[in-house]
Amino acid sequence: MSTDLDSVRHANIDLLNRYALAVHKRDWPLLKDLFTRDAVFAAKRTFGFGGGEEVAFSVETPDKIVEATAHPIGSLSETHLLISNHVVDAAADNASADVSCYFRAYHAGKGERAHLFEESLGRFELKTVRVGSAWKIRRLDETVMVMLGTADVFAAGA
Repeated sequence: MSTDLDSVRHANIDLLNRYALAVHKRDWPLLKDLFTRDAVFAAKRTFGFGGGEEVAFSVETPDKIVEATAHPIGSLSETHLLISNHVVDAAADNASADVSCYFRAYHAGKGERAHLFEESLGRFELKTVRVGSAWKIRRLDETVMVMLGTADVFAAGA
């Protein structure tokens, strides 16, 4: 028998899967629809155990989140985003949740950068809310813990 908590968990895992699908397919309208109007997306990189971190950027609103995602992804031939190890902690009213998972993102270059790649391993921390019958991302924090290859795969000005 499914419980409300099971429903919240499954809905949030589905939300993350849709996020990965939108990035992979470059479906920017789908990506935009996954966020609340007041959403925040922040990305940072850690430097080893206890080595600190740096905030790469932070943007607000779905339009700016899509722009910050579409610009670098659009300069690539392929992107594959794998998400695993989901943890969903629902609020008592089952109307919001704290969600975390690990990710592995592989980015392949194109054109004169076809020989380059970048692969990030990291963690997503999310604040999600139920909006009507759908779940949306209110805050998404991305922390890259390991980066392989080179950021040069992302074409400047693409």
